[in-house]
Parts: sequence; C-alpha cells; structure tokens
Amino acid sequence: MTTAFEGSSLEIHAPSLSIWVYIFVAAFSLVNVQSTAAQFIPLPPPAPSGNTVDQAHQALDDNKAPVIEVLTTDLHAGKSVFKVRISDESGLQLAQIKYGQNERITTTGFVKEQGDVYKALIEVQPPSRIIVIDSADQSRNEATVVKEYNILPAPDILKQIEDFFSGIIGKRQ
Repeated sequence: MTTAFEGSSLEIHAPSLSIWVYIFVAAFSLVNVQSTAAQFIPLPPPAPSGNTVDQAHQALDDNKAPVIEVLTTDLHAGKSVFKVRISDESGLQLAQIKYGQNERITTTGFVKEQGDVYKALIEVQPPSRIIVIDSADQSRNEATVVKEYNILPAPDILKQIEDFFSGIIGKRQ
C-alpha cells in the first residue's frame, strides 16, 4: 500500500499477514504458559507413622502377652487383605506381619480397623505359605503366631465380572 502526500514521496508499508499471525501465536503462547504455571500438583496424603498401632498407657503390673486371633481363612495368589484380632489390656506398641515374597522375607505393619481388629495388605505368591504375626504391648510383652496357608490361585477377573452382571440381571427378572 502506497500513500503519497502533496509535494512528497513518502511511502508507508503495511505489515504482511504472516507477521500478524506470528504476533498472535507468540502472544497466545505467553498467555497459555502463564496459565499453566499457576496450576499446582496435589500433595499425596501423609504416610502412616511407623508400626505404633495403639496409643495407650503402660500398665505397671502387666505381664500378659497380647492375644492374637487370626481372622483370615484363605489367601489367594496376589494381593490380599490379612485380618487379625489382637487384644491386650495395656494397648499395643507393635503389630506386624512377615511373609515370603520373591524369595525374600517381607515385613508389613498392621493398621487398626476397629476395636481389636487389625488389617494389612500383603502380596503372596506360591510357593510362599508361612505367615508370621508379631505383636508387643506397651509393657514389652510379646506374642507371635505362625500360620501355614495353601495359597489359592488368583480369581479369574473375567469370571468375577460375568458373575457380577449375571447376578444383577438375575435379580431384575
């Protein structure tokens, strides 16, 4: 585009379309970068602290070990929730489970579910079959239970889904 004034030969050039596109893309990129920088990553929940299970006071004349009752009857290959009932008058200091995993002994702490019931998530694979539960109370009395299981094959997930939907369809009719 050329514009001429009276008595002068001044020319004014308009920027081309490609320059306007470049300016628009650059400005949009800056706005987009600033908006993503304002987002944050949520923090994970706090991890459980140690193996301390109960917060009871130490009884001075307590000489009885905790009583451990295993509630889990079957273990399947893979991940399983293992439940026990551990009772003690002075409260528990330690509750843990030991089992074989990948030719190594793995120790996992129990988490209190409700009352005297505790649970732990374990992962067992055949030929592993021995489970050891250790417990200690506030007065340092200790108890150990050793249990042997036949590890059942992992349940077929497709069969479980089929049973679930057939149960729903069967209830409607």
